[in-house]
Amino acid sequence: MSWLVMHATAKDIALVRDWVNDSPDVAWIVKAAQSGCTYTWRAVPRVETLAEQQYAIWHTQTGPLNIPSGEVDTPDLLVPDPFQGWTQTLDQTNATAPWFGDNLPGPYSLQFRESGKEQLNSLGRSEFYWALDRFKSIGKPAHPEARRWWQQLRRFVEQSSTKTPLPDSSGRFSTFVFPEALQQHRAGRHLDVNP
Repeated sequence: MSWLVMHATAKDIALVRDWVNDSPDVAWIVKAAQSGCTYTWRAVPRVETLAEQQYAIWHTQTGPLNIPSGEVDTPDLLVPDPFQGWTQTLDQTNATAPWFGDNLPGPYSLQFRESGKEQLNSLGRSEFYWALDRFKSIGKPAHPEARRWWQQLRRFVEQSSTKTPLPDSSGRFSTFVFPEALQQHRAGRHLDVNP
């Protein structure tokens, strides 16, 4: 797995949203409808806002999405055109992104949290994560174009933020702190270490 740990305010995350929106080879996966634990998801090229929640981002050149059935005797669902949408039943009523299990091609994930939990008014830990080449040894490497986009995302995050040691981590772990979050941190706002 590959992670980009970040701290960002709503203003900061808008920079990330705009960068992803302007990337022609990726699409956001959004909830189109919900009835109880049954969700309809679909890919869209742009989103207007990012709330504090989990998001999935699909690289369009990786091909169909593999949606795990969750049952040994039931084949997985292949979604050849995520822009047309698909239905998935989960065991929860508050999902904000589809469940993909550990299958490839797997989308990138973004967890945005501005509101922290470790201290009063702390800044939550956000992150991008992706399986990358986790399953290469079983014949499921990351698509080269998806890997290239991940590297571009990493460069964007590095250039748009300040790499800062996480508090209480003895300098072993760092986070990318975006401009408004950095200003608030320097004014005394705590950065959450844990997601």
